Amino acid sequence: MTTTTTTAVDLADLPPTPVYPTGETLRPLLTGNSVRDLRTAFRLHDEGKARKKAHDLTVQAARLQKDGAGVLDVFRALARAEGAAPDDTRPWHAARVDAYSTAHGLRGWYRRTGLHGDHYIVTDRLRLPEAGDEGRYYKHAAAYMHRPLNHWVVDGDSGRVVYRSHSSLIAQQWIDEAEAAP
Repeated sequence: MTTTTTTAVDLADLPPTPVYPTGETLRPLLTGNSVRDLRTAFRLHDEGKARKKAHDLTVQAARLQKDGAGVLDVFRALARAEGAAPDDTRPWHAARVDAYSTAHGLRGWYRRTGLHGDHYIVTDRLRLPEAGDEGRYYKHAAAYMHRPLNHWVVDGDSGRVVYRSHSSLIAQQWIDEAEAAP
């Protein structure tokens, strides 16, 4: 499903290219404690790489929009940029993701934090408004320890379990009824 983008949200306003930390920017932060200084250097190195990756993905999203790529492709690039951004620039990227998804009525995505605190956006259930609720829910067979209700229905818009059943067929019936409702 590819739909061309409209210019409802102009992604051409790009931030300046991030400056990678160098020895000159690191020297004022040195304390004389080799362990602390090494951690500071690695933190700045990792943040610099993250800023560069987020910037490159933001440029890619703007280029995709300019070239007339599909709404979903542009959104995925924006979502990857937000996930790659360091904590101090993430709100700027999040505002762009929110504005773009609102302008195009995108559903089926949500933000998550991984096991190690990594921020990311789940985009595997993206839908345009024309699709309605079709594809919103999916079944998940939970582990044996969750018996007797180990067939779950997950809402793709929020990532939360909305129904539990003892049978896969009943879970599918619930999905069919929920997606058919106006």
